[in-house]
Amino acid sequence: LVCGAGLATVVHLTSVPDTPPPYQPTLAFLGFVTSVAWIYALAAELVHLLQAIGTMLDVSDTLLGLTVLALANSVGDLVANLAMARAGMPAMAAAACIGAPLVNLLMGVGGATLLGNLLVESPYPFEMNLQLYVSLLFLVFALAAMLVYVYRFGVPVEIGPGLGGVLILVYVAFMVTCLGLEAWGGRKLLTENFGREVRGGMLG
Repeated sequence: LVCGAGLATVVHLTSVPDTPPPYQPTLAFLGFVTSVAWIYALAAELVHLLQAIGTMLDVSDTLLGLTVLALANSVGDLVANLAMARAGMPAMAAAACIGAPLVNLLMGVGGATLLGNLLVESPYPFEMNLQLYVSLLFLVFALAAMLVYVYRFGVPVEIGPGLGGVLILVYVAFMVTCLGLEAWGGRKLLTENFGREVRGGMLG
């Protein structure tokens, strides 16, 4: 607080109205770094809060991530994409719907595994549980359905209400499956490593 007040005083004394100071690019960069730091701190606290709630309610971290955290993370994209579609830019909205999760998946998982290998252990131990396998299957099914739709009707694609209804039904089926697995198998079934050893035992 004291450091921020001091810097604000310096900026006030060394700048004039309607004229950007010569160090404005430095301030913009510092503002970006500060925003990233705040987002990281708030995201870490949110994850810790979800883990505490999951422990109290005996709900797996995977289910909380697939439901509460995923919905909270997607609300901003949903509002922005709907606004773009209503403004007459459906192609941009559709591209954002596909591009944003792609960035999260590739950059998030890729960056996390790269840092894990560099800072923690190489190869990095990544546990695949049943919930993640179900999520991947539904993701592949949804992408395959969209590809079949595009191939069936050709380009340019005229998206009707049928595709939207199918995708919503796929998401509802995904949520019902996740909740059903959590209720039927419990937290242990969904959080146990479903890796090579487990698959080998099941096949044997």
